[in-house]
Amino acid sequence: MSYGIRRKFYNSAAWNKVRKTVWLKQNLLCAICHKPVYVDGISKYLPKDKRRTGIVHHKIFLNNSNINDINVTLNIDNLEGVCKDCHEKIHNQNDIIRSDLMFDEDGNVVLKNKDS
Repeated sequence: MSYGIRRKFYNSAAWNKVRKTVWLKQNLLCAICHKPVYVDGISKYLPKDKRRTGIVHHKIFLNNSNINDINVTLNIDNLEGVCKDCHEKIHNQNDIIRSDLMFDEDGNVVLKNKDS
């Protein structure tokens, strides 16, 4: 999927509204491991040492053919808030995971920092 199309979607007001709704519905807890996550613009008092970055995950993965389908992109039943660690496991559950890669806050695969 084109990075520009994905970036435009994830920066939209509609996405930010539904993303916030998902997290508030889940009480800022990962849907899988149930640990608290830090979500920009929502979390305020979560101590820094307890913060885990959260990602709203599409159960039906986004691709070029469904990026404009609101029944996939903005359907709350197709979304779940997960921490970055659980998000990596979802996307790599059947793959060999390279230890030098991780997902960034937007769900893109990036090289891990040496300190990660």
